[in-house]
Amino acid sequence: MDVLNDKNTSIIGIWGMGGVGKTTLLEEIRRQAGEKKLFDMFFMVTVSQTPNFESIQQKIADMIGLEFTEKTPEAKAERLRWRICEMLKEKKLLFLVDGVWGEIDLEKKVGIPYGENYKGSRIVLTSRSRDVCDQMGCKPTYQVEGLNDDEAWGLFKGIVGEIVESADRKHIAKRIVGKCGGLPLAIKAVANPLKEKSLSHWEVCISELKGQNLKSVVREALQFSYDYLSKPYAKEMFLLCCLFPEDEVIDIQDLFRLGLGFGLFQNTTTLDTAMAEADVLVDYLKSSSLLLESDREGSVLMHDVIREFAISVASRDKHLFLVGTHQEFICWKRNHAFTRCTAVSLQIDVVPEFPYEWECPELELLKLEGKDKQPLVLPSNIFKRMEKLRVLSMTDIQMMSLPASFEDLKSLRTLCFYKCLLKDISIIGELKNLEILSFCDCDIEELPKEIEKLTNLRFLELTNCKNLRLVPSSVICNLSNLEGLYMRSFSQWKVGKDNASVEDLKKLSSLVALEVCIPNDNLWPDDLVFRNLTRFKISVGDAFYHEDEHLFSHSSKILELKTNTTFKEGFNMLLKIAGVIHIEGTNALHNLNEYNSPLLKCLIIKKCQEMKYAIDTTKSAPLIVFPLLEILEICDMDNLQELYLGMLLRESFGELRKLILKGLPQLMNVWKNPTEHASLQKLRVLGVSCCHKLKSIFSLYMVRDLVQLQEMKVSQCEALEYIIDGERNGDGHENLFPQLNRLELENLPKLQRFMSSLNALATSANCGSGVLEPFFNNQIAFPKLEFMIFSNIDGVREIWTSKFRLEMSFPQLRLLNLGSLLNLTHFWNMNSNENIHMEIVPAVEDNARRLIEFPCLQYITLEKLPIFESFQMGGHALFDGKVAFPSLKRLTLSSVPKLMHVWENMDGPPAHVSLQNLISLDIGYCDTLKNVVSCERDKTMAAAEEIEVGRNTAEVIIFPALETINFHNLPNLTSFFARNGTLFDEKVAFPSLKELNLYGVHKLMHVWENMDGRPAHVSLQNLFSLDIVDCDTLKNVVSCERDKTVAVAEEIEAQGNTTGLIIFPALEVIHFHNLPNLTSFFVENGTLFDEKVAFPSLKQLKLYGVHKLIHVWENMDGRPAHVSLQNLISLDILDCDTLKNVVSCERDKTVTVTGEIEVRGNTTGVIICPALEMIHFRNLTNLTSFFAGNGTLFDEKVAFPALGSLELGVLNNITELWSPQVQVESFCQVKTIVVEGCSKLLQIVPPRLLQIGIETITVKRCPSVKSLFVLERLAVDEREASLTFYHLKYLMVCGLPKLEYIFDKKVSYPAMQKLWISDMDGLRDIWQTQQSSGSFHQLEGIHVERCHKLLTVVPSYLFPELQSLKRILIEYCDSVEVIFCDDSGQLLPATVTLPHLQYISLHHNPVLGSFCHHKCDFEWPSLRKVRLYGCPKMENFPFANMKAPRLERVVSDSTDNEITGDTSIVTGDGFSDKCYYGDECDRFNSRIHTCIIN
Repeated sequence: MDVLNDKNTSIIGIWGMGGVGKTTLLEEIRRQAGEKKLFDMFFMVTVSQTPNFESIQQKIADMIGLEFTEKTPEAKAERLRWRICEMLKEKKLLFLVDGVWGEIDLEKKVGIPYGENYKGSRIVLTSRSRDVCDQMGCKPTYQVEGLNDDEAWGLFKGIVGEIVESADRKHIAKRIVGKCGGLPLAIKAVANPLKEKSLSHWEVCISELKGQNLKSVVREALQFSYDYLSKPYAKEMFLLCCLFPEDEVIDIQDLFRLGLGFGLFQNTTTLDTAMAEADVLVDYLKSSSLLLESDREGSVLMHDVIREFAISVASRDKHLFLVGTHQEFICWKRNHAFTRCTAVSLQIDVVPEFPYEWECPELELLKLEGKDKQPLVLPSNIFKRMEKLRVLSMTDIQMMSLPASFEDLKSLRTLCFYKCLLKDISIIGELKNLEILSFCDCDIEELPKEIEKLTNLRFLELTNCKNLRLVPSSVICNLSNLEGLYMRSFSQWKVGKDNASVEDLKKLSSLVALEVCIPNDNLWPDDLVFRNLTRFKISVGDAFYHEDEHLFSHSSKILELKTNTTFKEGFNMLLKIAGVIHIEGTNALHNLNEYNSPLLKCLIIKKCQEMKYAIDTTKSAPLIVFPLLEILEICDMDNLQELYLGMLLRESFGELRKLILKGLPQLMNVWKNPTEHASLQKLRVLGVSCCHKLKSIFSLYMVRDLVQLQEMKVSQCEALEYIIDGERNGDGHENLFPQLNRLELENLPKLQRFMSSLNALATSANCGSGVLEPFFNNQIAFPKLEFMIFSNIDGVREIWTSKFRLEMSFPQLRLLNLGSLLNLTHFWNMNSNENIHMEIVPAVEDNARRLIEFPCLQYITLEKLPIFESFQMGGHALFDGKVAFPSLKRLTLSSVPKLMHVWENMDGPPAHVSLQNLISLDIGYCDTLKNVVSCERDKTMAAAEEIEVGRNTAEVIIFPALETINFHNLPNLTSFFARNGTLFDEKVAFPSLKELNLYGVHKLMHVWENMDGRPAHVSLQNLFSLDIVDCDTLKNVVSCERDKTVAVAEEIEAQGNTTGLIIFPALEVIHFHNLPNLTSFFVENGTLFDEKVAFPSLKQLKLYGVHKLIHVWENMDGRPAHVSLQNLISLDILDCDTLKNVVSCERDKTVTVTGEIEVRGNTTGVIICPALEMIHFRNLTNLTSFFAGNGTLFDEKVAFPALGSLELGVLNNITELWSPQVQVESFCQVKTIVVEGCSKLLQIVPPRLLQIGIETITVKRCPSVKSLFVLERLAVDEREASLTFYHLKYLMVCGLPKLEYIFDKKVSYPAMQKLWISDMDGLRDIWQTQQSSGSFHQLEGIHVERCHKLLTVVPSYLFPELQSLKRILIEYCDSVEVIFCDDSGQLLPATVTLPHLQYISLHHNPVLGSFCHHKCDFEWPSLRKVRLYGCPKMENFPFANMKAPRLERVVSDSTDNEITGDTSIVTGDGFSDKCYYGDECDRFNSRIHTCIIN
């Protein structure tokens, strides 16, 4: 485990043959690292031979609460990497990566950052090959060899039992173990079948283990285990598991569905017994060590070695299973065995060319697994020769229709679609023998009516089909043999005339498994009663949101009921047999006596306002109440007074593990009587909130029963005074909560102490005399408490008594978070006259010092403590010589206004033990803080070893592990240690510092002092990010005294000159914001970076509001420009109103960043930023150019070959973006251009750059622009030729008053997808002349608004090109008369077909009269929504001659000129609208069709 603590180690490799125990070792590393608290979070993922990176990304994202909006794996990897980098600022993360088969870039492919820049991240990976570990850069690597003899014997004996020690077995057992070669997988494989077997079976085992090498031994051991599977169908179930991808979590329900269709479970008569049999078989295979447990409930895993064995078994003899990828499929087609196979599992990475017919007459099971819902087109006759096919499963595939040969699958019993996008699947109705039909996680809108023909169907699953809108009533009614129906994602019950109703469920007399969600209890018929259900998940009422989906794992019988009426008979029946019950909002429930079921595991009751007592036994003998209940949540019950009234027997609540009480304003007691009336000994989690009459949580009697309590959170209880009511006599400690790990107390205004005092008079007297009562007295101990969080508790003045013994009371405390404790002044008073019992730290330098040491405390957060001054009363700093934190990692102080210093300046070791492990220091809103370390110069802190600087052995305050410093809103901070206006001088050093953030440190003049010593070196060498914001007086980052030179690292030789440089070798991010007095980084010359500073790793530079800046870089010949620009990726400069050039434009010097670029024979040096991808300039009112001062932003002297995004705003002195001489290769990667508010700009893209890969252009509010693309500078012959914008997809133009048209025939746009035009006062035509063919055939959206001189939108000649158009929006265009116009004598076709048009919106176009000048028909088969507002002359709206079969919604307004006389499209005035859906929309359309077109 020591190597995991090594900061220089980022990735560790473990290798060894399959089955040797690498995965087990990973799990053990995770366990031990967790116990030792080495990391804050652990992630264990499996890669496998064919990695599914998206699955790995999703698993990690789920663990950190990240939801992806990105679609591609690459984008997800970048998002995940960013999130993990943010987490690494505060946490240490361990990634356990199992089963790596080849070299993988985990950062790019998955998003796991690692390496020198991510010290908080560790990766431990396993592989079968040492070469793979070496390729992955693992240092160190470890080989996992087999168990030694004693370990192997112990493992075998632990499985088989003590019988191995018997005289007749021991010698055979020793030989068997010896044959296994120390491989855990082989030992488990042979040991499990030998349990409780006779001696002859042991002798058979010896005879079958003949392997000459370890691989053959594993195979023989697995074969022996397989042969000894005696349960019916166990072998078949085992072989089915190999059909799933390697290392995939296998859902037992999936196995059940495949197995039932494959002919398993023939001895069962019902679906329920078959499901139970599947569960039994899986348990049997797990006990045989052939399957593994999974972290996910209801699923299993198969070891990759066992899967290889299963495939080999399944691929021989009569089985002939073929399992592989599309590459292997190509080989299969050439193999004669393919025609004899009985099962095929094919993983499709790329769509293969399937044969027209598959010659597989013996095939019984086919499993196709795609990726990212890739489109799959199957030949129409592909299933023609699969007469015996019984099971067909498709995963992650898009299919527009199923092949015609589907109807030939007469033997098909199971058809499963997982995560598929499906359209026309009506042919499924021809599969008359189908028994199982599953659409799990599929994108499907309608269940075809033809499914009603499947009268033999026993199982129908529509789980998580979120877009499902229609399930025909006839389908449910006709499936009379249905035993299992899963459709929780369907909520459109009885919506429309064809949709199914809950009433239809009464026709399903054979139903034993049901999952449904009914949005309203009124939809549930009074006489609907399910008496035969053995598995159900039924929700009635509004959609339930589960914070803890783990609740569903407690039972297969779950009922969620939200109703305000008396329970119907059907509900009562289910309530009596359910294992999980969630009831909300009913006024008919007075107590829970009637539902006191011994089967109940989880009970959630909310908003049942008539209930006063959850249990009332006053009218009966004492009861055993909820003996197996594990979770009880009672929330938002205004009248509940007690949990129970009367007597309970001891067995009541005997298994309760979690109790949540929330929003119970009348509750008087958590537990009224002593716990001999019920047992709470297994309670682990207690949450109490918003119970305003509670004065205490526990009685002392109750506390002694809570021996397993691990988490307690109490919040928002207005009257609460104590947690425990009652105190025992005596001075000894008592472990009242021996297992308590987490204590959270929040928003408890009257809470004074944890335990009340017996002597209230003495308490009052103490308070009157000024003696503070501590929150914890010396009688309370929490031996395992790790997390303590207090917030908004006004009564707390002192935390601990001076008598407490920390080693007994809080020895494991890891996290201390105190916030908004308005009266807290200190933690304890060590000046008290009471006897002090503290841990004694050994003498240091013969000076005995009494210390209170928190040995495990790693995280301290103090926030909003207005009168808090110090840990102990009377201290001058937060931490003085009386307290030590040897494990402290993160310290956060915010809004502690009386704090003047954090550490006291002293000679002893407490500072050492408090600083040596500190990783993060965050201090903010501490108004009186002057120094972090008190700056009395007569004492010097020796925190670690002295650092020798030259011959000067001055002692230095060292924070050896500190990586992050955040200082914000500290108006009086002058320095870290001294009082000279410089934050860091030669007396402090931070050798591990990565991130420095300074916000609102208003008295700071410099960050670093200009000195010759090494402290600057050790503080800068690892700095990754520098962020300085709102520091009003900052003049320079490094003080600019010229008589001293900082030698941070090696001198850089620049053209023979060995001038010393200030180098930040690891700095990647610089952000300066609102620094009004900053003149430079080092020298006060108006240039931020001169030749004295270098940033060889700089990637991101952001400058906002640096108002005295004239240039960013100096124009010089030396190498500093090279090392500062070569890795720059992002450059943002905003609101720097004095900036003239980014690089100073003195022409007598030339920056040669890399090799010179030859420009038409001219070898003039060019400023090159080879990695720069993004430029963002805004509000640079004096900027004349990037380099030269001629009004052109970029001339031939600059080159950014990687630039992808250019965003410019309010550059008032720029007339053109690129000069005509600019070279294409200098800007060849530009994809996005955004220009806004550049008042003198004349044009956007010069001719030379028209054909590079620009995809998006946005131009807004540039009043001088006359044309987007300047063609007049082309030669005469070039002007006659057509130019093509091959990659432009999106064009937005807004507020260009001098632009009269957008497109002419000189430029074509074959890739254009979206066009947005707005506020164009001079625009008369969008298209000036007829366009070249193919120019807009990908155009999907047209949006035109506020173009008041525009008469028409789309000319007739464009119609053949607009077959991809999806959206048309025309808004606030005063002169537009028609949308589609006849042009140049070319009429519109008689039928205007726009096959993909989905949405039309026409808003406030006062003279718009029709879509076209003459009558024509419109075919819009995809149109779904039409919006029409403020178009009073729209008389020719094309409903009567329009075919739009998918139209769902029409929205219009009330105008003087109604479209029809009787429909009343709109009611009310202005924008009031009426929406039409489903059948109503159809009726509306039918009435509209009576409209007469003039």
